[in-house]
Amino acid sequence: MAAEFGMEVVGLKEALKELNQIDKKLRRQVTKDFKEIVQPVVQEAYSRLPVNPPLRGMKYSWKGQSGKELMHWQPMMVRKNLKAFTSGKKVRDTGLGFKQNLGVFGIRWGGPQGTIFDMAKKGNLGRELSQKYGDPSRIVYRAYEVKQNEVEGQLKQLVSKVMRSVGRGGNI
Repeated sequence: MAAEFGMEVVGLKEALKELNQIDKKLRRQVTKDFKEIVQPVVQEAYSRLPVNPPLRGMKYSWKGQSGKELMHWQPMMVRKNLKAFTSGKKVRDTGLGFKQNLGVFGIRWGGPQGTIFDMAKKGNLGRELSQKYGDPSRIVYRAYEVKQNEVEGQLKQLVSKVMRSVGRGGNI
């Protein structure tokens, strides 16, 4: 059974922007608080990461045209690239019928190795990863499913705190 991963709060991005204008320290504290709240999810994700390269080819150095490392599995680097974030980016209409930058809080991979391992679905690589580790998302969503009850209530409290700080109520 899949976990519910969404919580909709209308005006949260605007509230964070307004809070940043009112009290920058408090706005930075919101990001710190969010990172602390989701730390159990990040720790659970760490525990699910393979120590050895997930596939044989991932033990070798593969570089893209830019010269940046793409596939070489380095467990400490992969762990370092898993981060919680708070986004203040403006919601943008793509002109193709959907919007970008809707999320305010999240957890994401900062590098290609973790992203590929967690989300690859197509081609030989995706097929082999799915056979060995299950369907995408192999790490982050599954870690959230395990820790969802622990995190969700605290996140609602944080959102309420932000909304109250800018005078927009606080009930989620």
